[in-house]
Amino acid sequence: MNRHTRTRIIISILILFMVSQLPFVSTPAQHTTTTQPPALETHPDLLIILSPQYGQDTDIHTAIQAYQDAVRNDLGWNSQRITITPHQNTYHFIDQLIETTNTNHPLKACLMVGEDLSTPLAGDRDYLEQPSILPWAALGGTTAYQTSDHGIICSPTKIDICISLLYPTSDHSYEQKKSSLLFAFQKFTSQRQITYPTTTCVLESSDLNTHSKTLYQQLNSLSTLFYTQDPTDAEIRTTLTDRYAAFFVHGHSTPAGTDVNSQKNSGWFTAEHLESLDTPLFGADGCYTAGWWSNQPDNNHLDPSINTGWYGSKIFTSPTIQVMALGLLSQNGFSQPVSFIENVMPELLQGKTLAEAMIGDDTIGDTIIVGDPTFHFTF
Repeated sequence: MNRHTRTRIIISILILFMVSQLPFVSTPAQHTTTTQPPALETHPDLLIILSPQYGQDTDIHTAIQAYQDAVRNDLGWNSQRITITPHQNTYHFIDQLIETTNTNHPLKACLMVGEDLSTPLAGDRDYLEQPSILPWAALGGTTAYQTSDHGIICSPTKIDICISLLYPTSDHSYEQKKSSLLFAFQKFTSQRQITYPTTTCVLESSDLNTHSKTLYQQLNSLSTLFYTQDPTDAEIRTTLTDRYAAFFVHGHSTPAGTDVNSQKNSGWFTAEHLESLDTPLFGADGCYTAGWWSNQPDNNHLDPSINTGWYGSKIFTSPTIQVMALGLLSQNGFSQPVSFIENVMPELLQGKTLAEAMIGDDTIGDTIIVGDPTFHFTF
């Protein structure tokens, strides 16, 4: 071996040694396509999982980054954004991804962005379909939940992480869906410190309020409660003229509205009302409020939404609503508190973020969160 060859070898070894001593710089999350979460210098509190169809859209990535920065400035939370690939787009993979990310540092929240994310089924009846967040909210693999031919079977389950959905209506054009997401993230970013009155409005049907009326009225110790039983259509319209910290409707429901009057067709609260409702937090309490209309009857899997009028879609059109809680919010009859109203609202009204108010609570059924899981009140 001549002298020049030995010199080149020595220089190469020195370069490799110097590179190995450089600090690790993680790959930007929006380019992550591996089956494991990328290593981070700081562990995330918030995980944002982005659907494959938006993976190359720089406008959406820019909007999400602005939201991540706002969350960090507001709460001190670290966050990570991961774009999954088409072959990773199954709820089993997403479940594993969340659990793997959670292993070294407990997550507080996960925001799922994109209506084509593979979502497990919680209900499927007469074109009314409802997603289940239980596999993601209950860490610990498939032992944390049960499945059947009709979807996810729910029993009282401890919430390990707040899962939130942000699903544009699938039959819209790409530009419409993109515009919806940009609007939502801009709202979540810019409206973090808006002050609202400490007033909670509840519109409830006497058909279903034997036990739930008491639960809602307990909120009066934490906020000023405006409670109306069996409101008429005229009374519903009147409530829309005021500002509230939170607004709940409870009655027989479809994905697009709730009958809040025991006399049929006397008091129908429609999802369209949300566009003129001035509140950051909206809750629809009832069967199928957490679902959407599809173009398929019962088929044991979740189909795309085809109707723009379902409650969750209004997160993209309401100028004020930051987050929605949709499902059986006042469910009771168990030995321990299992409802959103009992477990989450008291802590939320005392200043916790929605995610922190939900973690550790027992719940039954699927309460779907739509919108910003980092939401908190400013009174």
